[in-house]
Amino acid sequence: MAFNGGVVGMVQLTTEIDTRALERALKIAPRVLKFELADGLDRIGKGFLKRFRQQQLQGPPGVRGASGHGLFGTFKRVFFVAPEIEGMGIEVFSESKIAKLHETGGTVRDPGGKRLAVPLSARTEMFTPSGKLRARYKRPKELKNVRPIWIKSKGKTFLARIKRGSEKILPLYVLKRQVRIKPRLGFYRTWDGLVNYRIDILNKSIEKALRKI
Repeated sequence: MAFNGGVVGMVQLTTEIDTRALERALKIAPRVLKFELADGLDRIGKGFLKRFRQQQLQGPPGVRGASGHGLFGTFKRVFFVAPEIEGMGIEVFSESKIAKLHETGGTVRDPGGKRLAVPLSARTEMFTPSGKLRARYKRPKELKNVRPIWIKSKGKTFLARIKRGSEKILPLYVLKRQVRIKPRLGFYRTWDGLVNYRIDILNKSIEKALRKI
């Protein structure tokens, strides 16, 4: 299964398990084996998502998005159910274009050709203690007394708050034509790093099925 807008990781039984033990269990008790393999696949999906959430979605050097309402909430698990055990499998994926962007990297531009307002990290009052942009600052156009200002010494245009009755200028955002996103989601790196973990779970599932016979 492929998703043009997201990322996907897949387990195929025939390439990740002890096939000799599998063939033996298939001959003796295919129904028991199928049940144990399904349980093993479920553990793989849950285990991967737990590690991915802990390692890559807690902020730099990864991405901040561990909330179920954030990037993590876009990831799903799909099981392959087939008459033959060899056709069983699992995919963990996200169809989110944002997830793909953070995984592969890329350049973000405004579709209408306008400049992007990028929050200044130095403005700590704009962020929560966990580093998330506060809701009110997600819509720069709705902020009062904020307008574009060219700061010659910086050679850039900023969205700045102008305090009434004074000449004090407080830059909040820098305006850019484009923003380069570095690849830092680490979805495939985390998935590939769990190869032995996946193999171990599936082989133990086969052993468990054989012990039940």
